[in-house]
Amino acid sequence: MRDSKMPTPQERGLGAALRSVRIEASFDLTELSRWVGVDPALLSSWERGERVPTPEDVAGVLGALGVVGERKARIMSLARRVAGLSWFIPGSQACAMLVEREQDATSVTVWAPLLIPDLLQIPDYTRLAAGPGLRDKDILEQIVENRLDRSRNLFGAEAVGAQMFIGPEALRNYFGDPEVMLRQVRYLKKLAEFSRTVTIRVVPGQVVTEDAFSWYRQRDASEVVFCPHHLGGVFLTGQQAAPYAGTVERLAESALSPADSLGRLSAAVAGFAKEVKAQRLATDAELARLLAGEDPAD
Repeated sequence: MRDSKMPTPQERGLGAALRSVRIEASFDLTELSRWVGVDPALLSSWERGERVPTPEDVAGVLGALGVVGERKARIMSLARRVAGLSWFIPGSQACAMLVEREQDATSVTVWAPLLIPDLLQIPDYTRLAAGPGLRDKDILEQIVENRLDRSRNLFGAEAVGAQMFIGPEALRNYFGDPEVMLRQVRYLKKLAEFSRTVTIRVVPGQVVTEDAFSWYRQRDASEVVFCPHHLGGVFLTGQQAAPYAGTVERLAESALSPADSLGRLSAAVAGFAKEVKAQRLATDAELARLLAGEDPAD
């Protein structure tokens, strides 16, 4: 627990959330203090944002009040952001947290060295990229639907500005299906040409060594970084998120211009179109030999 001379918006938000769940549970400060072993005056100062509880303190309060599920996850997330800590969130909870961060963002920056950014993926690409490690197709389809829902934050009247830095490997890694990759890269090209809110820039070579991440500037001017993992992801805030601002600057300095990136995307479209055409011609020739009664092994 630490003192806070001037409560930040996040500290006031955490206090308001604690007060709200206490009132909904019909607890007064004295009764809650007996359950958690904390002085009522200290609990009151937490709710006013005058002093800041640790995440462990918050977990104790929520446990005493019976707060569970998604609401508990949101309040604990806020407590960790206020504390400036990093934390790992598994699968479905990570998706819910990403939606919350993206809806609260004033800008989004993504570095995607190996795969097309989640927010720009077409459904069939998501199935190819996520599918090999998933035997449960229902879970796979939920991932597809979640990414489609998240991508809607980039479009419409309330869309936030998004800067997408894509590594060259992401434009080559097509999982053995050039037709899907052709449609995916065509979609990126259209976004690069016509989107008012999404900027796509290709980063040549090994400019940065960091793995994929998303960097969100929030409405309260704080910064949150999400580093994806196949089982979920790690959220970073405070001092742990701060170094990523420098990484974003290096990406911006080294990436191709939007116009040159569009040229790179156009070249990728042409390359995959050529590969798809060659694949179809080979398939047609194989069918013709079969219809003629020839041995396809010849």
